[in-house]
Amino acid sequence: MSVGAAQEGAQEAEVAPSLNWLAYRVRSDASVALNANAGWAAPENAMTALHYDSPFRLRVQVLASEVTADGHQISLQYRANDDAWKPVGYAHFPYPSLASPLVSIIKTDAYQSGDETTRLLGEATQDWDDGLGLSAEVATPVWRETGNALEWEWPLVVRRFSDGPTFAEDGLSVDLRLVNGLGQPLAGVEPLQLTLSAEPGHLGGTFIETPGRIGPYQTGNGSLYFFMEPTETDNRFMAMISTDYGKSWREVDGENRPDADDLEGVAAARHGDVIHLIHQQSEEVFYHAFDLSAGAAGQWLVNSESIAQPAEPPTQYADLIARQDGSLVALYAGDHKLFMQFRDVHGNWTEPSELDTDMAPDLSGPVMAVGDDGQVTLAYTALDGQGFVRHLRADNTLTDRQQISSDLGTRDIDNGAIAPLVIDPETGDSIIVYRESDGMLYERRLSHDGELSALAKISDMSVVTGAVDSEQVGADLIYHNGVLHLLFIEEASRDIYHTQSTEPGVWQQPMRVVNNIQGGWVRGSVHLNQAGKPVYGFVYDAGSKGGSGFNRYMALPLN
Repeated sequence: MSVGAAQEGAQEAEVAPSLNWLAYRVRSDASVALNANAGWAAPENAMTALHYDSPFRLRVQVLASEVTADGHQISLQYRANDDAWKPVGYAHFPYPSLASPLVSIIKTDAYQSGDETTRLLGEATQDWDDGLGLSAEVATPVWRETGNALEWEWPLVVRRFSDGPTFAEDGLSVDLRLVNGLGQPLAGVEPLQLTLSAEPGHLGGTFIETPGRIGPYQTGNGSLYFFMEPTETDNRFMAMISTDYGKSWREVDGENRPDADDLEGVAAARHGDVIHLIHQQSEEVFYHAFDLSAGAAGQWLVNSESIAQPAEPPTQYADLIARQDGSLVALYAGDHKLFMQFRDVHGNWTEPSELDTDMAPDLSGPVMAVGDDGQVTLAYTALDGQGFVRHLRADNTLTDRQQISSDLGTRDIDNGAIAPLVIDPETGDSIIVYRESDGMLYERRLSHDGELSALAKISDMSVVTGAVDSEQVGADLIYHNGVLHLLFIEEASRDIYHTQSTEPGVWQQPMRVVNNIQGGWVRGSVHLNQAGKPVYGFVYDAGSKGGSGFNRYMALPLN
């Protein structure tokens, strides 16, 4: 659903008596000091262009000509595209506690709520007195000052995705006005008009918890698709599309989103133009499918088909691969071990089978990759800090498991220690990159015939794990033309680094590619840019703190 059909016949409220709105100005830099004459987005009393999911501040100047015993109190209302006026409530950003509305007042760290304001707006000849800066406050305190202008300042945000789920188009017009305690608008300047757009590469929304590979996927016409959630408080599937190589994004086929929500253990696999997905709730596993070839935009094909009801695992994890014939292999968490399940080319699922039931300890964190001959490599973690790898042959028999590590860590956030697997198509080797309890990333390789290589450290930089409820190592691995490319989130700075390898166990010095963020998550793929050149295109969380509004796209050239 998109924001903004106008309503006919909207009734205007009676104007508030004795209050006059003299001036306003918007700060696009929400970090400046309360009384700094800086950070402005536009001149005083002027229409203002802003970006979605970017906090801003609104400063207003108000005059009361007389006062009753009850005093005066003002708050904000908004309307989108001339819709009905609605109150502006409080919802913290980026992590709300209850709801994610289109527009809300938020908390600011730039000043303390109740700090006094000095004059920055209006006519210098106007008598004035101190107002206040407000933080996480919907309305001003009651005041009784008359004849003097007061200035108030609020921090706000307009979200690209809000509960509904609702998507806000570029060019959305949002009006803001002041009202008194009875909801009556103030006379004086006209309502403030904001025009909203997304910054290049901005998706907004929130990442799906514990994902495997979920894109971006590219079609023959160059369109990119990525799967995510709209908000932390309305966690539904969304298929995002970019028709300009990652510059702008929007949801596609939102009217047919899958019904099942609570997107935790999510995995995706592509076969032709169909993206197959599974996701694990507490005690149920669902299958979905999305068609990339449906006209110019794509559409949902399968809505929340229940395929299993295992006992609730300690943490929801899942992975999914598609073999060359279109059959699927799913691997997901159980209360103690892992379950494997197959889907044939006709769409029939087998009953799930439990892995390693005769072996200790409990298992978690499954990841998989498939080779050209249909042989699958699966790796997984154990709750005692071990990690294992093995092959699932084309005839669905399993090789013996082999230990890749005994020191992955024993915390819940260590269960997702293994990054997405990659199979080298030239050698048939499976490359396993994982984080040990010292925070460093290591590489091992499993040959097609089951030979396990020695351990190799990738770098001396500690990598984040379990950031903002992601329950996984902050790393992503791809292969292109004989080169492995690795992105990871450094633990101290939370910046994103890139390194690459052209021979087993030898990695270049990591280079920072995204800085000044609080990165929590990254997933990418190889695809083509507008010039037809290969890139490592990826979506990352730039600092949501577990909330929403910080998913962004970036592409690194691949030589």
